[in-house]
Amino acid sequence: MRQKNPPPSAAPAQAAVDPLERLFADIALGWNDDSPRECECDHGDEEAYAACGRRAEWRVTIDCTCGENHPRTVELLCTRCLRTARKDLGDESITARPL
Repeated sequence: MRQKNPPPSAAPAQAAVDPLERLFADIALGWNDDSPRECECDHGDEEAYAACGRRAEWRVTIDCTCGENHPRTVELLCTRCLRTARKDLGDESITARPL
């Protein structure tokens, strides 16, 4: 008599996890949409970074207008730091959207 194939093991087979997805999950770990985001403006000196510490309210895109093809930067800023950035950089190089 011919034997049937053995039954599948009781332990579930682990699906192959994409390394990029695992890396993203590790980076996103602890990032909760309900948690307040802090302003990323640098208030430090030449030697060290010093965060603003206020609650960020704006997602700010800064485009370089010098003509040397610098990359676009995106920062999360509070209202006070956004006002300072607009004063320093000019309105035409900054796009702000609320968070």
